[in-house]
Amino acid sequence: MVNLSNLFDIARNLYALPAYNNRSGLAPMPLRYFFELTYRCNLNCPYCYVGNDRKKEELTTDEWFKIIEQIPWYSFVTLVGGEPLVRKDFIDILMKTAKKTFGKLNVVSNGILINDDIIDAFIKSKMMLLSVSLDGYGRNHDINRAKDGIWDKIMNNFENMNSRKKRPMIDIKTIVLENNLDDLVKLYKMCDEKNFNFLSISFLRNNNLKQNSVLFDSFVPEFNANYPIEKYFDMEHFKEVYKELMCLSRKSKVKIRFSPKFEYSENPLDKIEEFFNTPADKPVSEIYKPCMYPYSNMMITPAGDVYPCLSQKIGNVKDMKIKEVFNLPHYRCFRKNLHAAKVFGACQMCCELCVK
Repeated sequence: MVNLSNLFDIARNLYALPAYNNRSGLAPMPLRYFFELTYRCNLNCPYCYVGNDRKKEELTTDEWFKIIEQIPWYSFVTLVGGEPLVRKDFIDILMKTAKKTFGKLNVVSNGILINDDIIDAFIKSKMMLLSVSLDGYGRNHDINRAKDGIWDKIMNNFENMNSRKKRPMIDIKTIVLENNLDDLVKLYKMCDEKNFNFLSISFLRNNNLKQNSVLFDSFVPEFNANYPIEKYFDMEHFKEVYKELMCLSRKSKVKIRFSPKFEYSENPLDKIEEFFNTPADKPVSEIYKPCMYPYSNMMITPAGDVYPCLSQKIGNVKDMKIKEVFNLPHYRCFRKNLHAAKVFGACQMCCELCVK
């Protein structure tokens, strides 16, 4: 069976390769866009990268529409938050984006607000993928999310979606925490029973650098600092869980993905164990393959600020067109510096990096 996730990674890297090899830092229009529609959320997870400052300026519906009109038809778009479904105009933005991209669209949600109207919009838009974040199974999920009763609500929403004749592919995203290792197997079995498509397993980042001040010709010192990898869970326990997951996956169509990307390694489990035993002084360029992410991707925040990734602000789409922002002098400088460094220190544990 074709692994669509792997195909997309290959396509994105091929798209970025000419620009990556162009030492000027110039790049074509992005292939993939992350639209952070809002920082507001109906949850307050303690490990969320957004933090507690959620009441920030947001682009209007018309402003998002103007952005959508600028992206090429071949674009892939992810609508994310916060919780994107809290916006009253979410369905309008979803439909506008889906029409422009011919359904090449991913929505990331905590799953709580997926009601009949939202499901109808998902189906009508012909969007490719719905990603729902579940950081535990059953009661454990509610404990980690600090809110009772939401697991049952999400399961009911899944049943409602599965009762329809059509629905998008579904990706369950989970973060490895100290208290949820055994839940990974339970989540995989749930994905298999519900005929979902992916279980994406992420590891916690160990630095808080994200969306810093405007990037000029040099980086803030912290950006190239060394951030040792922290083994924050029981590795022997994880190895047992991983082996059980692999046994289950041989009989299932549910694909397992990791962030950072370990699945491309010849032996992912050995690579994960080696990764979490990495010496503190080992340069990140020796841990990961070179990053080509900023050559084909763009992140736009609720206020319209543009970032290559979770790094530093480049510009704002309210001031200029996407095409202009993507090749501003300091954006080109960012790419040239990244090409020289291969990977920055602050990129440690980034979900888009591929481990060597």
